[in-house]
Amino acid sequence: MKSLMLIAFLIYGLGAEAVTEDSVHSISKGGEGEPHLVKLNSGEVKFIEQDDHQLLAKYEKQLKTSKALSENSFENKFLLQEETGFEPTLVSDSDIQRIFNDFNPYIRRKSECSDRAHVWAWDEFNRTGIKSEKAFLMLTDTYIKRHRYKWWFHVAPMFRTSSGKKMVMDYQFLNRPVTFTEWKNSLVFTKRECVTDFSFLAYDAGADQTQDCYVKFEPMYYFIPGDIGNRERGRGKTGWNSHEVNSSRSRAFFKGSL
Repeated sequence: MKSLMLIAFLIYGLGAEAVTEDSVHSISKGGEGEPHLVKLNSGEVKFIEQDDHQLLAKYEKQLKTSKALSENSFENKFLLQEETGFEPTLVSDSDIQRIFNDFNPYIRRKSECSDRAHVWAWDEFNRTGIKSEKAFLMLTDTYIKRHRYKWWFHVAPMFRTSSGKKMVMDYQFLNRPVTFTEWKNSLVFTKRECVTDFSFLAYDAGADQTQDCYVKFEPMYYFIPGDIGNRERGRGKTGWNSHEVNSSRSRAFFKGSL
């Protein structure tokens, strides 16, 4: 089975037009005296001053291109495995450290969280068949502006244990597996609880700006927050996309095999 999956990667993972991480996800216009927030699919936020009309127009043009690519995604062409219902694997508490230790450590000096998480989740699934989740933590515009935060989301693989714990593995920033709460608190300075019951499309449209953060737990093959929005529009993912995994590996790691 694994050999067949590897062959599929080699055949179909040679490239496709798709929404890239450095493309524009959305633009949040600032009020009087506030900067505009340009949110990239990589998670990066670019602050555009009110009087910089030329730069804002450039990103607005890029946003139109990103939306067009999203509508014409080749996702199904590169689907390796299809599922009708995703259920994460429950792993023993004693197995958590082993999973973390097996993560590919050969991270490029500059890499994106979505690339790293995608490869780590795929590699563990390919090795052991363990189905993990992704923890997507998304910040509100008010939080981003208040702290001049340069990222609007962060993602890492998450494994559920048979004892009921949610263990997040963020190998780039933490030297051990941690509970979801500990991971969240390392990212949100206020340590406030994140909203969990929400529509991503509502978050994308502005959501409740009195909050600091929102979080979604998604299947292991969800790559960026836009995938959540696509599901809510009726175009949800049902399996791994070989082009995404191969591209993520080449961008985020300088060593490590399939």
